[in-house]
Amino acid sequence: MDIIKLQDVSYYYKTYDDNGAVGQAIGVEGVSLTISEGAFVALVGHNGCGKSTLAKLLNGLLIPQKGTVTVYGLDTADKNNIFEIRKNVGMVFQNPDNQMVASIVEEDVAFGPENLGVPQPEIVERVYSALEQVGMIEYAKRSPHKLSGGQKQRIAIAGALAIKPKIIVFDESTAMLDPQGRKEVLEVANGLKSQGMTVVLITHFMEEVATCDSVVVMSGGHVLKTGTPNEIFNDAELLKNVGLEAPRSVALAQKLKQAGFDVTVENADAQTLGGEVCLNLKKL
Repeated sequence: MDIIKLQDVSYYYKTYDDNGAVGQAIGVEGVSLTISEGAFVALVGHNGCGKSTLAKLLNGLLIPQKGTVTVYGLDTADKNNIFEIRKNVGMVFQNPDNQMVASIVEEDVAFGPENLGVPQPEIVERVYSALEQVGMIEYAKRSPHKLSGGQKQRIAIAGALAIKPKIIVFDESTAMLDPQGRKEVLEVANGLKSQGMTVVLITHFMEEVATCDSVVVMSGGHVLKTGTPNEIFNDAELLKNVGLEAPRSVALAQKLKQAGFDVTVENADAQTLGGEVCLNLKKL
């Protein structure tokens, strides 16, 4: 079932020149897209391509100036729908420090459900359930500001999960993290997918999208192509045009395949590829 639908959606930002004249810049333009329940979808492209604009359109932080965005059939342009839409669509942004509102982890995670008027006993249950989902329950009494970047981002994810959304959007949530922090966040995202949650991952790191169901490539506010990770990774011309590259493991697997090695090219990961290369070398 398609739970998110964008139909011919456009959003423009105001710009000003030195004389104060008003113009506009494309955020997104003419975007039509559907996301199915339980899907893991990646939006990729370089900075300024429209990914984050699209993310904010999904839960009514931005309202389309043309076209329509609906979530579970609710139009984001209708102010009466915004509360319900935002209960359904959790957002995790780029900088975890900007999402911290309390000095204790459990209090920070409780902030969302408290604002929804959830009864206190249920808030406690939600907080510890969310912390368990992201593997941070042992940090419940700690200060979030003393945690690593990856740990902070997992706390931010727990805060979103405590609202009990059906959809979670990661808006460049790994951009400011080191490799270990990025790995931690991606493990959480994949875990949520395995639990049946709809996950939208916005990134410019192509290696992060290998486990997604589908990938949406954006440039200049437009959707250029939608396909499986393997379809996108193997479209060399598309990747070159938008300044992206296939993950190193996939690119290496493609070259090894061309050289006659019996290796898996589709969504190749480094560990599996290394094992397959060793098996090939033993046969020589």
